[in-house]
Amino acid sequence: MIRRSRRLAALSVLSSAVFATPLLAVERPTPPRPASARFEALTQAEREGVVAWTRAQPEVKAVLAGRRIRVLRVWSDVAKVDGGSYRRGLVLVRDYEAGTAREIAVNLATGAIEMRELAGIQPSPEEIEEGMAIIRRDPALAALVSNPDLELMGGFHNRSRYPDDPCAREICLDFAFMKPNYEGPARYVIVNLTRGVVAHHDFRARPGEAPPRMTEKPDNR
Repeated sequence: MIRRSRRLAALSVLSSAVFATPLLAVERPTPPRPASARFEALTQAEREGVVAWTRAQPEVKAVLAGRRIRVLRVWSDVAKVDGGSYRRGLVLVRDYEAGTAREIAVNLATGAIEMRELAGIQPSPEEIEEGMAIIRRDPALAALVSNPDLELMGGFHNRSRYPDDPCAREICLDFAFMKPNYEGPARYVIVNLTRGVVAHHDFRARPGEAPPRMTEKPDNR
């Protein structure tokens, strides 16, 4: 009985020691350190490295994995904190499914990440070109596209004021076929980048009336 008591006591002490030992924290791998000077712009290779590292982090993957996204811009700045400053890498991402843009800020020394949603982010050159390509492929707009006197311009990101309009929550850009000599637009066209289609082939507001839906078919939801 004495031996058994001593054995139980020893196991109790060992168990207490095991549970009292703090778990080792899993350290995040540090992001790639840019070779460029602190206040210089990132090189193309550095931007690609920051994007690849950022997208591989668990909290970023949890938000963006499986979603249709596009990296709009990558840059760096110097953030000030009490007692000092540090260099950040910033990745601006368009989330087409959520209809928002997200700014992901990375502390390039520690790997700490901060994310925030941003509204009203205007399209990148790649998004504008994609929208124009969608217009050029649409048979209903072929006559306007082939007209040498018209120039396709614009690509501004707007949201519909109507809650049941897909363009109220998805990424829609407005374009115009402009007449020569600054005579004004021959036609306004809305492109839904989230869906990859022309949302409205002839978008216009009549005098004295509220702007129409940016998506021309009420049942196109």
